[in-house]
Amino acid sequence: MNYNLKQLEAFVAVVECGSFTAAADRLYLAQSTISAHVAALEKEIGVPLLMRSGKRRIILTEEGRRVYTHAKAILQSCEQLSRELEERNSQELVLAASTIPMGYLLPGMLAGFKRVMPQCRFTLCSGDSASVHELVLEGQAQIGFVGAVMNRKELVYDMLYEDKLMLLTPDTEKYREMKSAGISGNALLSEPLIFRELGSGTQQAVDKFLCENNIRTEDIHVVARMDNHDTILRAIAQGLGIAVVSELAARAAQNVISFPLEGKSTVRYLYMITPKNVRLTNVARSFREYVLNYKIV
Repeated sequence: MNYNLKQLEAFVAVVECGSFTAAADRLYLAQSTISAHVAALEKEIGVPLLMRSGKRRIILTEEGRRVYTHAKAILQSCEQLSRELEERNSQELVLAASTIPMGYLLPGMLAGFKRVMPQCRFTLCSGDSASVHELVLEGQAQIGFVGAVMNRKELVYDMLYEDKLMLLTPDTEKYREMKSAGISGNALLSEPLIFRELGSGTQQAVDKFLCENNIRTEDIHVVARMDNHDTILRAIAQGLGIAVVSELAARAAQNVISFPLEGKSTVRYLYMITPKNVRLTNVARSFREYVLNYKIV
């Protein structure tokens, strides 16, 4: 049989309202649509379900009573399923974040929010700042966290943290002596450098720092590009090269030495991004508000 929920819904409404007109008002449909749904249901089942009596009263046939009982149960089950799915989806929070926010901001934020809303579940998507923008714009993530602004008019940008750029070197005698002598990281930029991938917010900040401080790219020796921040930190510790990294990452790094950078554009900002014209779920709105009041240390 090919009857559908619309037909069952129309039939139940006619039975409960007592007329086609009242059923149409209840479902916000034309009376002709209600009549067509009921007629199609009767045709599909193969027996009359309703009879008209005087004064436009509707009387159920024996088959109609049985169909009504089952139709009512089916509609209630569908309504319950919808509520359960809506409740489940409303507690699901899908986030996207670039490397630095993912590794150094979100863990604390998620743990704190979980204490406030224990029924919430998180799904995290990682990528560089460019791909996080796309995930939020395409609706694949409700909220994003990035280290670079792409000035997309469809998004709201909330600045969360001022992040300094630091230069990291291996923890060797050579660099320990330089650190003791008070040498800045700028003096080391002619040494082999490890860069992030091109879509990275950190790399955009590094490129801006080099440009605004008149450091020529031909004077830079890039020994490797990597899209994994932890790999970069380990590569520095092993002596592959040096790198300009986020201060947040520098704090957690081991077996390295950090040098401050001087000049213009030695800071960059981390942002939360949300879609401008899309209504967030209740849990997403609550999380956004929580993040805006979260103290990053």
